[in-house]
Amino acid sequence: VADEVRNLAARTASATEEVGQMVADIRQQSAAVVAHIQRQADQLDQAASQIEHTGEQLQGIAALAVDVEGQVAQISSGTVNNHERLANLFVAVEQLRGDALASEGQTRQLGLAAEQLVGQAETVSEQLAEVGLDDYHQRIYDLAREGAAAIAAQFESDIQAGRIALADLFDRQYQAIQGSFPAKYKTRFDSYADRVLPTVQEPLLARHEGLVFAIASTPEGYVPTHNNAFNHPATGDHVADTAKSRSKRLFNDRTGIRCGSHQQPLLLQTYMRDTGELMHDLSVPIHVQGRHWGGLRLGYKPEP
Repeated sequence: VADEVRNLAARTASATEEVGQMVADIRQQSAAVVAHIQRQADQLDQAASQIEHTGEQLQGIAALAVDVEGQVAQISSGTVNNHERLANLFVAVEQLRGDALASEGQTRQLGLAAEQLVGQAETVSEQLAEVGLDDYHQRIYDLAREGAAAIAAQFESDIQAGRIALADLFDRQYQAIQGSFPAKYKTRFDSYADRVLPTVQEPLLARHEGLVFAIASTPEGYVPTHNNAFNHPATGDHVADTAKSRSKRLFNDRTGIRCGSHQQPLLLQTYMRDTGELMHDLSVPIHVQGRHWGGLRLGYKPEP
């Protein structure tokens, strides 16, 4: 009997332990379930909040859509009016363009006619020079021939003496001087020209009451050394430098180019200077050792 009692007690203790373990497991699982349920509840709360926020956003989008629809309707209505206005504008622009083309054609014809008249006048001047100009212009012509001959003689003498090479004297690679405005240019002969040209050019100015300048020019319109009155250092003032700092510039307008490039006995032109003065410009060629170097330009005021 005692053995049975002991066995029963042992089984009871074992069963009690198993039950305790089962209770612990149930408690642990219950806690896990409760935690999971809590997490699910939290997620549901967040989802509900997001759904509510999304609903508010959708309401805002719907309101914006209504506004956009209204604006599109206004734009659509305005587009018709704008299209009509643009069409009218294009018509006006085309009319202006047509008028401008017509005016351009007429201006071109007038320009050609003017050039023909100028050419005829210059031809007449050349022919008159053969029989004699009036005293005012004749004295200018005589000075120009004298000056051109003196410059040619000086150039040839200095070539013979080795003071300047023929190739340097005919250098036509005009190198821009950085920072100059109006633009100035260097050549291999301009420093030499600064030494010799004033001795010929300056005395000519005092020999005629109308003379404003007397300058040697290459066929490209390059003036290495202007007269002293127009040979001031550049100041940076564009207006002042245009008028008073004129050496080493390219005067390559129609008048300037022709003064140095023609090889007629004389060319008499009348033009408006870039400084606003009306001028006569009489030029004669300069030849050095049989080669055309350029010309001597004498600019003078119209006869009073």
